[in-house]
Amino acid sequence: MGVTEDINWLKENEGGAKVFLLIAGRLKDGLSLRELKESYGSEDWWPVKAHLRALVDRGLVEASEGSYRLTEYGRKKVLEGLRAMEYVKPV
Repeated sequence: MGVTEDINWLKENEGGAKVFLLIAGRLKDGLSLRELKESYGSEDWWPVKAHLRALVDRGLVEASEGSYRLTEYGRKKVLEGLRAMEYVKPV
């Protein structure tokens, strides 16, 4: 998978993009699963967990000390690529 493929995947995967951007909004601290669920606005845990699993499998997000944060690749390559494409406002 490359940067372009991951950016296109996020554009096509609205739920995954929402979770990615929620985590990107907290670059330094990351977000716990509970915070993600509350911010995502879902009554159920499963959509958030499914999107997280897909993001982790793609190497965009990692679990660290009870929270989820962008990987270096997710932050430096994909998030910056999205910003360059004006897909997301600077965080």
